[in-house]
Amino acid sequence: MRLLFAIALSLFLAACSSFGPDVNSRGPALDPSKDDVADLLIVFDLPRGLGTNNTAGQLFTFDAAQGGPNEHLRLMLAPADGDQVMSSLPPPAAGRSYLLFQLPPQAKSQILAAQQSAQARGVPGSSIQLGIVPHLCSSGPVDQNATTVTISAVLPGKTGLLPFINNEPLAQVLQLPGSNQLGICS
Repeated sequence: MRLLFAIALSLFLAACSSFGPDVNSRGPALDPSKDDVADLLIVFDLPRGLGTNNTAGQLFTFDAAQGGPNEHLRLMLAPADGDQVMSSLPPPAAGRSYLLFQLPPQAKSQILAAQQSAQARGVPGSSIQLGIVPHLCSSGPVDQNATTVTISAVLPGKTGLLPFINNEPLAQVLQLPGSNQLGICS
């Protein structure tokens, strides 16, 4: 019974823990209670040899303070076409590349319902946390202390890059709740 409780508690903590974007970074701010969060593009800035684990997928979280189940969303991201945002991004640094993700169309109604519910309760945007639970893979040996990961969001036409994870060592990213071991890219 203790083992079952420990597993359930671990899953709960993993579901509620993530890094969120700095909604007050350069450019206009993102208001998670009112802006079209479903249109965010998620930008993984990764070094060569590191990629996203497509088997595990990438998880996007939306959590309103003290909200009910419809205000605590866990949504899988889908690969995105970068044409609409690539021209507004700085070129990747040498030896790095961008991988772009977006929320699937069916997530739009879930996010809108969560925003409307939070607004009806008077929850300000500052009490809504957006997050990413990354699942990464490698094509070979990687120095996890020297290799860095950056994951940002951008709302095309509204915001600049809003970092979820900003130049963090891979070893630290892999310790985030919900981020599993570094898999082998296939």
